[in-house]
Amino acid sequence: MTAKRIRRRDALKTMAVGSSGLVQLAASVPMAGSAAGPAAAAARGAAEGWKPGFLTSAQVELLATLAELIIPETDTPGARAARVHEHIDLVLSHETDQVRKTFLEGLSEVDRLSRVRHRKAFVRLSPGDQEALLSRLADPEADQPEGGTGHRFFRDLRRRTVFAYYTSREGIHQELGYQGKQVLAEWEGCPHPGHHGDED
Repeated sequence: MTAKRIRRRDALKTMAVGSSGLVQLAASVPMAGSAAGPAAAAARGAAEGWKPGFLTSAQVELLATLAELIIPETDTPGARAARVHEHIDLVLSHETDQVRKTFLEGLSEVDRLSRVRHRKAFVRLSPGDQEALLSRLADPEADQPEGGTGHRFFRDLRRRTVFAYYTSREGIHQELGYQGKQVLAEWEGCPHPGHHGDED
């Protein structure tokens, strides 16, 4: 794993933790076995043999590949292991027609650019070529065809990926280390002398 990819993941983690209410929201999302929530949907999908509700199988593979590039596996699971693609597919199945159309156009644009530059579908590129193409889309200063469609898609995909990952079991518990609500048997007080405001 390259240092660049680790730094990018750390930046996404900081963005997720800094997002208003995201950690609280993630903590409130029902975990596997609960009646509702994306984690429960993923658990049911694993048990039943998950099938996409909106995207085609080829689109799901492209989405999973892109999401894994955004949040790759390090010492904790990446986006694919966290089933981010399944969550995004679930959300898209309930979106408006326009939102879904825009998302599909973004996926198509990624593959189109891949075929123009490398004469291959994106999922068939080497990891280095995949990273280079995605980095180009991520850069708002890069030459963007068709009025920046690719960059707008990247921003939407990154937002969806970060949200899905950091509200998953892998993201909230393994990556962020959230242990759930804890009951303290004894409160030891503040360990920092001079921070109490009641010194003489």
